[in-house]
Amino acid sequence: MATTKKISLIDVYFIMLLSLGITNHVVLIPLLLQKAGRDAWMGTLLTMILHIGWVYILFFIMKRTRQQSIFAWFKDSFGPVIGWIFVSLTTLYFFWMTMVIIRETTTWIRVTYLPSTPKTVISLTIMLLCVYVANNGIRSIAIISGILLPIVWILGHFVAVSNLQYKDYSLLTPLFVDGYTPMLKSMLVAGGGFMEMIVLIYLQHHMKRKMKYLSIVILSILLGGLTLGPLMGAIAAFGPVPAMESRYPAYEQWMLVTITKYITHVDFLALYQWISGTLIRISLFLFIMADGIPFKKPKRRLWYLLGVGVATSIISMIPVIDRQIELFVLGKYSPSYLVFLSALTLLIAIAVTFRANTKGG
Repeated sequence: MATTKKISLIDVYFIMLLSLGITNHVVLIPLLLQKAGRDAWMGTLLTMILHIGWVYILFFIMKRTRQQSIFAWFKDSFGPVIGWIFVSLTTLYFFWMTMVIIRETTTWIRVTYLPSTPKTVISLTIMLLCVYVANNGIRSIAIISGILLPIVWILGHFVAVSNLQYKDYSLLTPLFVDGYTPMLKSMLVAGGGFMEMIVLIYLQHHMKRKMKYLSIVILSILLGGLTLGPLMGAIAAFGPVPAMESRYPAYEQWMLVTITKYITHVDFLALYQWISGTLIRISLFLFIMADGIPFKKPKRRLWYLLGVGVATSIISMIPVIDRQIELFVLGKYSPSYLVFLSALTLLIAIAVTFRANTKGG
């Protein structure tokens, strides 16, 4: 099966930049601006620097587990009960994250481009495509990422350069007008997003070679840049207050783009960027959820992916859940994940240390 094929370091970069980059654009930037306004970019920069130290823990875990499957490692080291608890915890996390991104994407597409199309049609169409990609394995996710990311990257630079005429980077200062509290709040928000690099632990056994610490640091800096660049661009283009009031500042920068006086309204290109990120993110999360379960037959794996995907899509559209996801995204998203992912990373690090010490003893 395709799932047995290994991926290279560049594949890992492509997958991570698309799957985690979409969150930085869609969720993090509006939250950063709402929490800190003009100070948000400084908070993000400081968090990037601190995160370079934090990712050593990921490297430590990958080194101690010898880059074998983290699911298999837990089962082998602590028995099937602890192993299944870990699988269940992981599945709940990725299930919720999938619900958040499918809800955000569906809502945005419906409000912006397809107001007459039922949310069910949009959501299930995206989800079924993701199930198909996830079922084909990590190699397929890597290949599609390799095709999509260069175009996403070119479009990102295109929108940044096209809007230089509207940007005033002097708006990035003065800093700390309201003290240091807003910046510290933005650091909590940015930290929650950067912690998603824990995904590397779940991909480690699919890599052709062991990841070095420097490789992880470079990936961390690149992901940080995906947040910092559009964030500074939004403040420079709109000013701190209008940027704070915007729901999707990264997308709204597309609305400023004009190519001569004859070509305007190229904001539909933002749809390509958003859908690319959503496709890889959901496909990857579905793949990881299935990766923790030893299916005896490929058909069972497909049915599992289909069941999880459709359930995620339908549950996210229930009005009460939809409202809860919206409130969560606008309020508790980053602090919750900062606490949860920090605790999970430290828990795994303690587990691998404990196991290494007991083996040594």
